[in-house]
Amino acid sequence: MKLKYKVLPAGSFDNQLPINLIYVDAKDVAECGITSLDACRAIAKDFDGAAAVDIIDMNAMTVTSDGICAPAAVVAFAAIDNHMLNEDFGYIPVSEFPYDREIIATEPHMKQWDALYPGRRLYRGPSQKDRGIHDPHNENQANTGRISNNNTGSEMFDLITMEEVITPFFGIMQIMKDGEVLVGKSGPEISVGIGMVVREHQGRIFGFSYGAGMTAHRSGEYAKTVKSFMTAVLAPKSIHAEYVLKAMDIGMVVARDISSSPVNLCLAHATGHKIDLDNISKDAWVELESIGITRAMLEAEPEKLYTREEAIANADKILPGCSEGKIYKSTDFTQIRYAEI
Repeated sequence: MKLKYKVLPAGSFDNQLPINLIYVDAKDVAECGITSLDACRAIAKDFDGAAAVDIIDMNAMTVTSDGICAPAAVVAFAAIDNHMLNEDFGYIPVSEFPYDREIIATEPHMKQWDALYPGRRLYRGPSQKDRGIHDPHNENQANTGRISNNNTGSEMFDLITMEEVITPFFGIMQIMKDGEVLVGKSGPEISVGIGMVVREHQGRIFGFSYGAGMTAHRSGEYAKTVKSFMTAVLAPKSIHAEYVLKAMDIGMVVARDISSSPVNLCLAHATGHKIDLDNISKDAWVELESIGITRAMLEAEPEKLYTREEAIANADKILPGCSEGKIYKSTDFTQIRYAEI
């Protein structure tokens, strides 16, 4: 029996991708009758070189760091290096988060679960139990040799050269669906946006310390540079906008229920959705103002008020982020391989 897996080789997208990325459909793992750890073992044996590995369940759900629910999830992630997998430090399963009304009561953005994705199993970040012997202060990072697979499978880097790539979850979904991706440098807006988060128990990237309207980076004007140099593999902005609008259309308020990220703020402003400006913290305003997003701008009437359909069609104009970005067909670069089980 063989396990199908998908490789995005280093050098893809006009030499912008610094490392090998591997994606596996959890359905294919289940059809082989093996565990996610078995799958990573088999791929490590089969693949020459170093790579980050994400196993994706396309029938589950997760939450982006800025509070938008997505209809798929990373259920395990790993780092492999020249046929080796360090099972203590190079592999982490992601814990299922059982449905509980208390989650929705304490995490307002999770109202999306009932409204948009009822019945789907939720995976966010690994629990302490599933992390095993990993450093509790570095709980979302799988390391083996040359590669680090970080933030529950969304930020990877070469441990020798320190070249990095971020793969926000909607970009991962596009790769899994053989769709188009937007690739470029993350730029100052995404660099700021990464720190604008929601409060979550066992989140994919952050925990319960920072709520909507706050910044987890708290790094002032430096926030716009801290990750701006990194390659970003994103969903096209029209697709990203559609997912954010789904959340706002069911009543999610930016800076109250979902985060005050630049994308959320600009899209809400352009479409007339509510923003809780009073709930944006002083630290967050400093970071937002460093990229030209001010309270006065958000309080002013937009030059044009877009309908939902118009906002999606004009998302490249409305949504900030991704310097020198270009649309690519992911299938022009992905390779399908099969590992012996």
